[in-house]
Amino acid sequence: MLVAGCSSTTGGDALADATSSATSTSASTPTPWDPCTIPDEAIERAGLNVATKESGVFGRDQNGFKICGWESQPPSSKYYVRVFVGFETLDFVDDPSYFNRLEPVQVGTRDATQYQQLAADSSRNCGVAFTAGAELIRATLITAGQVDTPPYDPCTELNALVAILDSELPA
Repeated sequence: MLVAGCSSTTGGDALADATSSATSTSASTPTPWDPCTIPDEAIERAGLNVATKESGVFGRDQNGFKICGWESQPPSSKYYVRVFVGFETLDFVDDPSYFNRLEPVQVGTRDATQYQQLAADSSRNCGVAFTAGAELIRATLITAGQVDTPPYDPCTELNALVAILDSELPA
């Protein structure tokens, strides 16, 4: 927004006097696709509990990512899955200060990168990322703290789950 004031001249005419050149745009910033719009039937097909859906992390999106998460289906409730969508490239997970153990994988119809968060226990957690147009889609699986030894490989479980959801995700 341009703020201007007026000042008088000796002839009585008003002249524009620019007091600020700060501008604001009326166009809204694009919002990433919201993974909480994945249909409940697809979430159930993937073995997740629709009743546990959580938008954001503790109700908040983070770092420009729209986030949605679910627990695995009862009675197991052994892990948590979150889907993050933001306007980033795959370089986002190629940051060694946050992620490591990057490996190319095929998830459903998509070429993806499997990763671990730095210092994460790979026997309990896994992440996978791929792009869809201008958006980066990341999915994570975190095993519940009360589970001593998971009866699954977290990356195999996550990749199978994301493959089931593939048709519901942006192309």
